[in-house]
Amino acid sequence: MTGDKSLVAVAVTIIGIILLLFFRSASAEPALYSAEENMEQSDYCTSCHEDMAESLQKSAHRLVTEDDIGSPITVGCIGCHSGWEEHFDDPNVETIVSGLELTPEEQARVCAACHQAAHQMNMISDDPHGLAGVACLDCHKIHDNTAPKLVKDDSGNFCLSCHPTVAGAFKARSVHPLNTGNIACVDCHNLGEMSDIVLQTGFDWTCQNCHAEFAGPFIYEHPVTYSHLVEGESCTECHNPHGSPNDRLLKQPGDGLCLQCHGTPPSHRTAHDGLAGSFACVDCHSEVHGSYHNSKLLDPDLGIKLPYDCYQCHVLGE
Repeated sequence: MTGDKSLVAVAVTIIGIILLLFFRSASAEPALYSAEENMEQSDYCTSCHEDMAESLQKSAHRLVTEDDIGSPITVGCIGCHSGWEEHFDDPNVETIVSGLELTPEEQARVCAACHQAAHQMNMISDDPHGLAGVACLDCHKIHDNTAPKLVKDDSGNFCLSCHPTVAGAFKARSVHPLNTGNIACVDCHNLGEMSDIVLQTGFDWTCQNCHAEFAGPFIYEHPVTYSHLVEGESCTECHNPHGSPNDRLLKQPGDGLCLQCHGTPPSHRTAHDGLAGSFACVDCHSEVHGSYHNSKLLDPDLGIKLPYDCYQCHVLGE
């Protein structure tokens, strides 16, 4: 199964590269211009549009200057806006092309003139955003933007405009703190990820960036916490990552979550008039992510919490 996924990833990468090469060669415009061309023509543009040049000054798309002549890729107005030659002769809004006027495929072609990273390959191959007709400028804003990766809104709200179900989850009783600005969608969802675009397999590594205390390694592992390595489960097997009506983002309340995989031992219901049945699973098995103490993931302080009489007959963990 793992080998099949690797073959698929390789195939997707090859297809993405082929499509990128096609996008770059399919049209004379947009094209990569020399630094001198970019600088000369951009100077002409900024004689009327100085504010547009200023809006790029603090971003990765800062217009080329004399200091950038040696750079392999330089940015100029003419690299993104086709129709510029006609616009020079007839400077009205009808003769220049804005990125927002382009189709998703045309936007991808413009961006692909410079951007040929994993994210760009995904967007024109198997990325769910690209397959749904989402264009580059639906998520990115070029002018007047200093956000990382030029996303429209690094608070994450621009994602929620297309994902209303997720937006609703962030209003639940227990949530990740997106609405308070403590995290953003892109903190967990790496849109340039090649190995798995929806970040299911290997999702644990994203969770552990913030929740390292649950990462282990533990002497005694709870099997579900490492099953993501082969099955793609783990954290999201028990937790709803966006929000939940239950404590700690849990998918089910009380013992319901544990009982999906584990049956209640008969002795818990029969011995000592069913005394053990009055406890919740986590009252005793509190080390649910893993334990350094015993294979049953019991609370290391359980001996203090339970009546002394229990230990006249029972050894902790048996």
